Amino acid sequence: MNIYQADIQLAAARHLRWMPDSVVVTEDEITVAGWALSVWDGQDQQRFLINGVDFDQVEWPMSSSDLLVPFSEIPGAAASRFRCRHRRTDEKNLFPDGFARLNVTGQFGEHRLSYRNAWYVADPALEQAVPSPAQIERVIGSGNIQAFLLGGATIVKRFEQLLLERFERPMGTFRSILDWGCGAGRLSRYLSLLSPAVTGIDIDADNITSCAKKLPGARFQKVDLMPPTSLPSETFDLVVGLSVLTHLDEPVQDAWLEELRRITRPEALLLLSVQGLPQIALYGTPPQMQLEAHRKGFLDVGPNSQLQAVVDDTSYYRNVIHSPDYIMTRWSRWFDVLDIVEGIAGNQDLVLLRRRAEC
Repeated sequence: MNIYQADIQLAAARHLRWMPDSVVVTEDEITVAGWALSVWDGQDQQRFLINGVDFDQVEWPMSSSDLLVPFSEIPGAAASRFRCRHRRTDEKNLFPDGFARLNVTGQFGEHRLSYRNAWYVADPALEQAVPSPAQIERVIGSGNIQAFLLGGATIVKRFEQLLLERFERPMGTFRSILDWGCGAGRLSRYLSLLSPAVTGIDIDADNITSCAKKLPGARFQKVDLMPPTSLPSETFDLVVGLSVLTHLDEPVQDAWLEELRRITRPEALLLLSVQGLPQIALYGTPPQMQLEAHRKGFLDVGPNSQLQAVVDDTSYYRNVIHSPDYIMTRWSRWFDVLDIVEGIAGNQDLVLLRRRAEC
């Protein structure tokens, strides 16, 4: 087998591990369906958990011939689908902190790093008004409201747990949080449940107007395609940027990294996502393209059409792949690059940065 394709598939099996296709919450039960992969654990060793305990009912394994296309070399890929059910009773609080935690593990269950593979579902009673399918499509490429909500809740909760693991910092201890490239509020809707100090900015004026109306727990501001913004210097001590730098050419990337340095406080943390091997596996990106990105460091694949209806410059929004070595070196002009955590940002990799203290 091609060694590059093998590395891509193994990255997905290790760092994504599993993905839900649907999550349905009713008054009586929660039902989860999706697929799960493992390289070393046998299928009889897989456990399907909700809030750390086994689901009441599991159908597994089920036929999944479609997974042989992206995961042909992963053991059991042809029978990796599942369906789980869990009853809701007065004794079972499915949303103990406002979220249900779903996971697939090996035989020993969850541990301190299991949050990186967990998916989180927000309590329906806490959900705020949702954007339109067209607004959602400009953010995730489809108008699927469930995918929008599930992905947003999962990414915010994973980020929350990462900050606790690495820095012992609850989300609510940050004085001012920036959701850079907030789009339709996919993250802001859940960040604002954890902190009263969230600001979302985006170039999409329609989505900014919608967020301001539907998410009163945060503030929102439209920004131009190019910095500087009107935001004061040294304002934020936490920045999240989901799939923003995956769509900017190199000069625009550099300009925005400089702007983020300006508007963050010394010692501020930044969580910025990029394409990595797990996403490339899901998208079926040719290994040759990833190899070219690795060798060049920065690969601009071409224009992305998702924002053409809302931005004047149709060449602005791109599809971009970075190599880890490029990120570790070039982005260090503006920040200390602390780590790249694979697959944790939904299916993207997360770059963890810190603004250097002033000398």
